[in-house]
Amino acid sequence: MPAYLILMQEIDDMDRYRNEYLPGVGPFLQKYGAELLVAGSDAEPAEGEPPNSTVVIRFADAEAAWGFLNDPDYQPVKEIRLSTTSRGQMVVATEFAPAG
Repeated sequence: MPAYLILMQEIDDMDRYRNEYLPGVGPFLQKYGAELLVAGSDAEPAEGEPPNSTVVIRFADAEAAWGFLNDPDYQPVKEIRLSTTSRGQMVVATEFAPAG
């Protein structure tokens, strides 16, 4: 069943994020068969004060999503994201399938 990685974060250092993190994460998304559905800072707040970046990535299943997040080779790239952002909130959620 498809799973989604949903991330909201405040990008504090856009230059490093664009020039270091984005090129670094691409190969890992490909490795795990991820499909980038939403990525950007142009989402309109509907409630509250969300951070300035929203990302939604679809994986074949939760195992692939967690594989991506926990890949040892991804960890240095993840550290770039963590050092250039704040207020991050992330979940891995499986696709909703109505009963019956």
